[in-house]
Amino acid sequence: MTRDFNTVVAHFGSAAVPGHIKALEGGRGMMRVSLDEATPELGEGTECVLEMHDGARFRFTVTERLGGEGNELRMKLLGKA
Repeated sequence: MTRDFNTVVAHFGSAAVPGHIKALEGGRGMMRVSLDEATPELGEGTECVLEMHDGARFRFTVTERLGGEGNELRMKLLGKA
């Protein structure tokens, strides 16, 4: 299934949360992702699989929660899922 460019689905265990890529950061495998649903339980070290708009899947870890109350996260690429 193809979705709009820069959209993702973050898979945390059995939960699937839609969102989009806000920015790629400096070639170190880092990116900022904004999720469409509240995810207060996510924090530093939480691992997930991001399914990209074209169906490609990659493993990521949350390195930082950004913006206080928002659902914007900084994530680091771990590899292909």
